[in-house]
Amino acid sequence: MNEIGGKIMKRYLFLVVLLVSISVLLSGQVMSQVLPAGLPRNETFIVDQIYRYSTAQNFNIWVPGAGEQPVRQGLVSDSLWYVDQQTGKWINSLAKEPPKYNKDFTEMTVKFRNNIYWSDGVKFTADDFVFTVQTLIETPGMQWNSELSTYVKEVDKIDDFTALIKLKEPNPRFHYYFTVRWNGVYMMPKHVWEKVKDPLKFTFWPPVSLGAYVIKDADPQGYWEIFERRDDWKRTTAGIITGKPGPKYILQIYYGPDEKKVAAMTQHNLDLLMDLDIEAFQALLKRDPYARSWYKDFPWVWPDELDSRIFCLNNEKFPFTLKDVRWALVLALDIVKLNTQYVNGVSKVNPIPEPPVPFLAKYYHKPLKSWLKSFKLEVDKGVYFKPFDDTIPQKIAEWAKSQGYTVSGTPEDVFGIGWWKYAPDIAEKLLLKNGFKRDKNGKWLLPDGKPWKISIVAAPDEVDAFRLAIGASDQWKKFGIDVTVEALERDPYYTKVQIGDYDISSSWSDGCSACAANAMIDKWQYIQGLHSNYYVPSGQRALTGNCLRIKDKKLDQIIDEMGSLSPNDPKALTLGREFMKLWVENMYGIVTHGFKKFVTVDTYYWTNYPSFENPYSQPNYWFMGGRFTYHYVEPTGRK
Repeated sequence: MNEIGGKIMKRYLFLVVLLVSISVLLSGQVMSQVLPAGLPRNETFIVDQIYRYSTAQNFNIWVPGAGEQPVRQGLVSDSLWYVDQQTGKWINSLAKEPPKYNKDFTEMTVKFRNNIYWSDGVKFTADDFVFTVQTLIETPGMQWNSELSTYVKEVDKIDDFTALIKLKEPNPRFHYYFTVRWNGVYMMPKHVWEKVKDPLKFTFWPPVSLGAYVIKDADPQGYWEIFERRDDWKRTTAGIITGKPGPKYILQIYYGPDEKKVAAMTQHNLDLLMDLDIEAFQALLKRDPYARSWYKDFPWVWPDELDSRIFCLNNEKFPFTLKDVRWALVLALDIVKLNTQYVNGVSKVNPIPEPPVPFLAKYYHKPLKSWLKSFKLEVDKGVYFKPFDDTIPQKIAEWAKSQGYTVSGTPEDVFGIGWWKYAPDIAEKLLLKNGFKRDKNGKWLLPDGKPWKISIVAAPDEVDAFRLAIGASDQWKKFGIDVTVEALERDPYYTKVQIGDYDISSSWSDGCSACAANAMIDKWQYIQGLHSNYYVPSGQRALTGNCLRIKDKKLDQIIDEMGSLSPNDPKALTLGREFMKLWVENMYGIVTHGFKKFVTVDTYYWTNYPSFENPYSQPNYWFMGGRFTYHYVEPTGRK
């Protein structure tokens, strides 16, 4: 951390602790004004909304930038299948069984449950499914329009609870679009949407629910929404699958920055939150004996979200069009300092676009380690450099021990397989090779002689992404680049990234779908959106996860070949590994870490939320699959 960055970080940490303390002292005066009135506290499960919804009272979640998705999507919406993000368990939701394909994978048959109802009393049938698919295909600008238009030749209702999709070409993974990780194709109530003239402008408010909850009330400013359990919750998939009613009310609320969330939880006015800065988390532990995260002790965090941290590079914006420049930025980063000084050593380093969770590491990270160690960059004609450093986990483990922490397990299992060497001298050679120069003050100039300036866009409420942006800014400034960090609220952040109005973004799978995975070996679902077929130039929204604007025929070939295979074909894994190698060779974007979250629960009013000791379901409630987890929480009896 450079001197300026160090001062900023220390001041930031001091302010976090100070603001937490002040907020806790004032919380008794503030919370009664913030919480919506009229809810019995012992019947209300209160969760962190994560950010303020800028499009309040709009539930058109099929349109990017219209209806918000986190938390609420699972409470009201539904899709056909789910994969639990903690256990890997396959869940038949609206579909009563897994999909069935014909021999050449050109037809997919879906059989639906016959006992599911919309909240207005209308039964869910194959008509809703057929209408949803047809509407998304016919409406450019909606989510899944590109994908469904590419593959669907025809969709037909066979009977009230059976539908048949005929595909334009073989696709043994077509059901992935309806299999939920973050989300899946949301079903539309035909009896509502068929009367809509413009699906892109329809607000669908208040929504007719297919989940176990309905909207009871909402703040017009977007700070909170109240959901009430349906009287007929047993006629929903969440109710049927769990067999449990869940809390009577779920209040999702945005209190503001970390110190206000800590104050709210300390006063038992927040039962569950997504994430905190480690300083705020430690302040909470000191003040609330009922609070905990996934582990009771170091490293505390939930480490298994199926995603990765990445610095997305705009591959069609000079100089990020140059592979050598992209690699130079990598080698100008000191990952040990980035990890220990900016995310406090509680996250795994990750050199490839695949989440480094144990299940996937067994198939990708560890088998590729020898290739990574032998991989060479051509620094100059005939001059090569091996950039991979597998000693980095040991260095982070040594730091952890110096802080008084006990490291349970091997450094590789706890901190990852390794990352790229800190080699600013090699980075400099790569830039000089491409016509860059330094001025008299050591600052980098572009080949045309203009100062090299980079802006990093980041959302402060995505804690690690923002802190990593600050860290990278510090280190690239030290290297001689003029770097600024642009802090944006979620909606403007998403807009800039999706339309390509950025240099570098501190992102995750929102910017690059390849950073994510499902709890399965097959990688196709998360790289197919990078195919050139889905490419759109900057200025248009990239809706398939290719905000980096990658166009590569070799990548297209891997995706096409993988897509022609069954997900269970051993060659699918081989091609997945070939994709990882192609990524490393070209360094389209800089993957730095796995995903961790200080998912924190206050057990004063509610208990039985998933933990390391009780990992029965996914703790990431803001994903659509969190809809099932809510039903397992139990009241403590306190009022």
